Amino acid sequence: MRRKPKLRFTSEQKLRAKRTRAFILAFAVFVLVFGVASVLLFLRSVDYDLHNLVAPEETTVAPESTTADPLGDVQLQSANVLYVCADDTDGVVLLAMVSANAVEETIEVRTLAASQRVSYSGETLSFSEIYQKYGLAGLRDSVAAALSLPLDRYIRQTPAQLRRGIGEIGDVTVQVPAAIEYRGAAYSLSLDAGEQSLTGDLFVKYLRYTDTDGQAQAVCALVRQLLGAFDLSDVSDLFNTVCNQSDTNFSVLDSAAPNGLLYSFLALQNAVTPVSGEERA
Repeated sequence: MRRKPKLRFTSEQKLRAKRTRAFILAFAVFVLVFGVASVLLFLRSVDYDLHNLVAPEETTVAPESTTADPLGDVQLQSANVLYVCADDTDGVVLLAMVSANAVEETIEVRTLAASQRVSYSGETLSFSEIYQKYGLAGLRDSVAAALSLPLDRYIRQTPAQLRRGIGEIGDVTVQVPAAIEYRGAAYSLSLDAGEQSLTGDLFVKYLRYTDTDGQAQAVCALVRQLLGAFDLSDVSDLFNTVCNQSDTNFSVLDSAAPNGLLYSFLALQNAVTPVSGEERA
């Protein structure tokens, strides 16, 4: 026998729901098509190449611009620069000769004790006494004679100026050979052994505390920090700051590229070495 077809009943509520879904779907398709068409018409109006939507426009990476090495054309000069840290209150804290050696291509640092006695102007005096009696000029002459080196430039800073200078170029990293616990009438110093990053205040105290070999190591670190702080594209800012905070015979010509004296030191900044006491003798 043939089966009778089943009767399907659809309520009016279901029919309304079905019509609503169909309407929403049709409206969504309309909005999508209208939106895409609008975007394409806009791109066309601004002369955009519609082919790039399928095959993106090839872009070429411009080669990185290269600038000439500002130290590449430097003709090295040998020169001796006396660095003095002293004032009337603290006396002579540091005596150091910082020498650019064009032959060895190094920067050599020699230090002398302020208490060392030498013959000067018919007298036997310490460097501290020479500074007190004859001033910076006498100190320059006596140090140059003691080291048997010609003096090309000099820089004198007070301890306060040195502290401020380190504040501008950044703390100086020094290798402290042994732990220090010192309490004195003038200052106190507490440092662990090993590599220590010293602020300007700690650096000056360390110069007071350590011997001449320790001072030489510290000055080497200071020279590296200073030379590394220069912006090679424009050295004038830091150069002028150092000169304005010092008593010095460096001039603006020394900062002129590529053969101003400053550039010899900048070119050798990675070869700063202390001269030991035995070599100084």
